[in-house]
Amino acid sequence: MTDLSSKTVDVAGGSASTAAINRAALEQASEFCTLSDSNGDVLWVSPAVTAVLGYNPDEFLAASAWSLVHHDDIERVRSVSADLVEDVGGRRRVQYRARHADDSWRWIEAVSSNLLDRRGVEGIVTTLRDVTSRVMAKRRLSQSERRLRSIVSSAGDVIAILDERGSVDYITPTVATLLQRSATVMQEDWISYVHPEDLDDMLSLFGTALEDPGITKGPIDMRLLRGDGEWLTVETLFTDYRTDPIVRGIVLNARDVTGRRRIEVSERSSQKIFNALVEMAPVGIFLTDASGEWTYVNARIAADFDTTPGALLGTGWMKLFDAADVVRLRSELARWDGQGRYVTEIRTRTSPDARELRLTLSRPQADEEQLGAVGTLEDVTSRRGLEEMLLDGAALGSVAGVVGSAAHDLHNLLASIGFQLGVLDLPNDAANEAIDRACDITEDLMAMSRPSRNRVGPVEVGDVIAGLADMLRVLVEHQADLAFIDSSDGRLSAADRSGLERVVTNLVVNARDAVEPRGKIAVEVAVVDVADGDQEALSAGLHVAISVVDNGCGVADVFRARMFEPYFTTKEDGNGIGLAASRRTVRAWGGDIGVESVEGKGTSMTVYLPVIDPD
Repeated sequence: MTDLSSKTVDVAGGSASTAAINRAALEQASEFCTLSDSNGDVLWVSPAVTAVLGYNPDEFLAASAWSLVHHDDIERVRSVSADLVEDVGGRRRVQYRARHADDSWRWIEAVSSNLLDRRGVEGIVTTLRDVTSRVMAKRRLSQSERRLRSIVSSAGDVIAILDERGSVDYITPTVATLLQRSATVMQEDWISYVHPEDLDDMLSLFGTALEDPGITKGPIDMRLLRGDGEWLTVETLFTDYRTDPIVRGIVLNARDVTGRRRIEVSERSSQKIFNALVEMAPVGIFLTDASGEWTYVNARIAADFDTTPGALLGTGWMKLFDAADVVRLRSELARWDGQGRYVTEIRTRTSPDARELRLTLSRPQADEEQLGAVGTLEDVTSRRGLEEMLLDGAALGSVAGVVGSAAHDLHNLLASIGFQLGVLDLPNDAANEAIDRACDITEDLMAMSRPSRNRVGPVEVGDVIAGLADMLRVLVEHQADLAFIDSSDGRLSAADRSGLERVVTNLVVNARDAVEPRGKIAVEVAVVDVADGDQEALSAGLHVAISVVDNGCGVADVFRARMFEPYFTTKEDGNGIGLAASRRTVRAWGGDIGVESVEGKGTSMTVYLPVIDPD
């Protein structure tokens, strides 16, 4: 028989003994062996202990194997060892931490066999290997899995894993919060909670996912019955991961979109209503881009010009209007900073029946980057004549012929106000105030043919002027800057509210016509003490004074004494009735109108109304 333990072999041109090779292999092995007695004392250790734990055999034996076991693991290791000692021929496996020669802790897997009854061995043989990398990798994997489960379980969405028949293998606990049903109930028969009208769509999407593994299918909306009897709308996705070794199923993702869908339905409904109102509006409404080209027009504009909306988009709108007005408009828009409202009047190109339209532009805040604008067009041709008659007191003549036209125009005014506020998102209280004022004017027109003092009563003058501010700014905004100052402290005077508004409006329009572009007009309300003789028609005492002050051309001395004469005027297109009618109205209330003017510097017109006791 050949003795291989001492045989010499050639290795790369040299020679080595088999015994030497075996010894070197044992020293470099990834595991080492020990022989222990029944008390656990190590009697022998293989040389590979150096490669695994860094100790030479003598150091390992001297240190005692128990002293190298981590204190948190030693009781468990002793228990396994004691159990093995009682089991002759038995085998045990245990993992624990052992101290390396470099003072670090390594995870060791030990497999021990009880060979106390075997002759020549008579001990416990243990094979030990370093499994630190494997244990750490497993722990990291376990931590990742726990983290993923935590994220999935705490997410608002419900995630389920289904088999090819649609049965639930796993569903996240969030189903209890979302559907008020336990995961166990949903695993038993979740399809029975799907709305009957949505079942076919859901099954179709599920079948499509099975035909295309790995590709997410959906989303579709599906209604699920909640525990309280309400239907919940969920956005549903399916993805077939049956070939994935970890998932091995079809993943269902369901997200609650009930609230979002309700909002979307409400918004669509509101949008339809808004679109219908815009199309039915009695005024023209359009949208522009940053360059001023029209991007939308409603049906009213197209009908007014007997054309189609498409023909007016882009620069097509320009052919409708007077060329000079278009040039002026585009020049002014180029300088407009987008703040507030841009209001102007523009004439149509049609001749000889050219119309005058009021154009209003506003730039929505949400459109700052696009720099587009919302615009309205309102035919004010007939109203201009009516306004002049009202402001100048032409109602002293035949009122009956004016009432019908006024009612018609005021009807359009009310509709225009409502739609402009809706488009421009202005407060509703401003709309109500404008509508009330328009109604008052209509009532006044009806009453002008039968004069009466029944409407005269206590009014808070400062409040009346404050309520008139917005309309007055529109009247003068392209000619003058208008300021309001009220120090009347809420004092009352006897007057007709709407009549007072017309008087002040007449004075502001006269001031507007007297100033140069960007002139200054101030409306000041104060309480003054009038002495005897200060004003021709006034008695002494406290009066509320409404002063309209401008920095315009003023009134020459030669004309000042005749300012309140009927039909006297210095305007080319004036009729001389406005101031005469205003003073007659104010004197009927017990007040008067005074004037101070310096030619070339400006004019101050003051309405005096006696203060009355609120009681």
